[in-house]
Amino acid sequence: MKQDNLLNIFNNFNNPQILAQFITKKNNDGINKVLSSKFNSYSFKENILIVPMQKHTTNVILSNSAGVFEDCDGVFTTNPKIVCSIKVADCMPIYFAHQNKTVYGIIHAGWRGLINGIIKQTAILLKNSKHNLKNFDIIIGPSIQNCCFEIGIDVADKFPKKYLKLKKNRKYQVNLQKIAFDNLIKVGFLKEAIHITPDCTFCMEDNYWSYRRSRGTTDRMIGLIGYRTFKKN
Repeated sequence: MKQDNLLNIFNNFNNPQILAQFITKKNNDGINKVLSSKFNSYSFKENILIVPMQKHTTNVILSNSAGVFEDCDGVFTTNPKIVCSIKVADCMPIYFAHQNKTVYGIIHAGWRGLINGIIKQTAILLKNSKHNLKNFDIIIGPSIQNCCFEIGIDVADKFPKKYLKLKKNRKYQVNLQKIAFDNLIKVGFLKEAIHITPDCTFCMEDNYWSYRRSRGTTDRMIGLIGYRTFKKN
């Protein structure tokens, strides 16, 4: 991966048709300009996007039509002409791609969605659509890591104690990526198919926006996953 305005994070997907990207802080031109630009001879265009209106829910949908979808934090498709998208600024972008079928998607997993079961709901959606979870590759993208994610006792009580580390300032560190990893395995995805990006959005200020670092920024990074049918002439 290149620390630039765009991370190509599809190298860990077995399906060679998958194109998964993460638009970073360095590309601060707005989503419309980003989506019309050329990335490695491919172009994601706005009119083929699935855009969820994220609210830290556990709602995950599958759609084969582009559009804006209210009150959901995860989107999947089986239509190779559609691109799934989310926006994040510390929360985990978790990418999913079937190893040999046209099934892919992305979820927005913050601590609320994580503890409330967004990964379980993702597994239910895919199972109900008759897909075997063992056939999916998963990438957890850049997000706030346990070095920087601190919470008070009021939030710490919501997490299993094994994921908490008490600091001298009486705050707790939490490894959200480890929780996500364990939850993915628990619902049926394969351990060896899950890859975690080590980049911390809080630490790496030059590359990433961070809601916690800036105490409430409205700026976001963009996660995109689609199919390589989007070749630019």
